[in-house]
Amino acid sequence: MKRWVPWTMLLVPAMAAAGECESNFGKDGSAFSGTRYSSHVRVANLSQQDALGQMRGIMLAEKMQVIAEDAEAGTLLVEQPSTGTTRAIPTIITVTAEGADAKVEMAVKTDKGVFAKQENIRTYMCELLAKVKGGAAGKAAGASGAQAKNNLAAGKKDAYIFSMEIAREAKANAVALNARHKGRQYTLSGKIDNIQEDGEDYNVSFHIPEMSERPLGPLPGQANFRVGVACLFRPNQLATVLTLREKQSVTFAGTFYRYDDFKKMVWLENCKQVR
Repeated sequence: MKRWVPWTMLLVPAMAAAGECESNFGKDGSAFSGTRYSSHVRVANLSQQDALGQMRGIMLAEKMQVIAEDAEAGTLLVEQPSTGTTRAIPTIITVTAEGADAKVEMAVKTDKGVFAKQENIRTYMCELLAKVKGGAAGKAAGASGAQAKNNLAAGKKDAYIFSMEIAREAKANAVALNARHKGRQYTLSGKIDNIQEDGEDYNVSFHIPEMSERPLGPLPGQANFRVGVACLFRPNQLATVLTLREKQSVTFAGTFYRYDDFKKMVWLENCKQVR
């Protein structure tokens, strides 16, 4: 016969973690210089590795994207993906071993000019930290979370809009750009500017207006430089490439390959034409 346990007893660990998180919550800076929000909890009977794996799974379930991870140092950088109107918001997870326990810290850094309600961020962070488990359940969740992958769902965009978004991100931090987009799939539409051989591949670039050709100058927050966009087609796509013409309106699907900040150019690889 199973022993009856009141449901409120099952909430004690999560409630305790949430209370600890709220007590440790802090804020530095301001909306005019950039704000850092942080808090931490200590989870009993949990290794650094399993805590980091759990946080990876938890953040990916929240539709965050993993940008960088250092298992040895116990750090994880994730971002809320940017949109056409919002910037990417980075969150840093740091896990420290304290005997048989794990200290899990979360820090969110917002850019200057971004206003946020402190209580909303505190509630959100503490709800996430309250999901970290210890013991056997924590070990199992850590192993599962460590295997979780970024959501690489395809995004459909106009090539010109995509170019401006990449330029804006490059202006803020060009180094982070490749880590953020590498491996993500995009479907881009626009007009062909140029077709040429590129090693064993075929390079088909979109027409992206030069800064001098645009009717309006860059708005506040936008980059004052142009980023070119091109698709790389593999040799087995030669039949498709031979049918393409300059100024032709096309839609290509491909995987983000890399951004070159010196050339101000971004490439998608393994491209295919979408009809």
